[in-house]
Amino acid sequence: MLTVACTLLTLAAGVYVLTPLFREARGNIEVELLAETGLDRLLARKAVVYANLKDLEFEYRMGRLSDGDFRRLEAGYKAEAAAILRELDQLGVAGDLDESIERDIAARKSRLYPSVAKETSRCPSCGAEVTVGKKFCADCGQRL
Repeated sequence: MLTVACTLLTLAAGVYVLTPLFREARGNIEVELLAETGLDRLLARKAVVYANLKDLEFEYRMGRLSDGDFRRLEAGYKAEAAAILRELDQLGVAGDLDESIERDIAARKSRLYPSVAKETSRCPSCGAEVTVGKKFCADCGQRL
């Protein structure tokens, strides 16, 4: 009798623990925000290649690499960087990636939290977007 009760308790605990693994994540904004896109992977690869080039040059200047090795490795890293930049161009990544990201964030916030959307206007001096109620422009410092 005791073994049956322990078995049933173990099965119930197992079902309770494993149930979330088999549910679909619907409307889970954290999962959506953390999803890695092709653009994210390319940008991460680009950062790694640039760091590798910087480290390579440091090693060369420290005298740890011969001229031939440095030239060969540098050419390989530069070729990889050029391929990544071509892929980014094909994806249509704008030159000002930060501005594009900020627009995407603002659009997502306005969809998720429509009642919290901020009113904005333009700075008379530089034309930058400023939040209504602010006393100074964040870009140029002009009094509003």
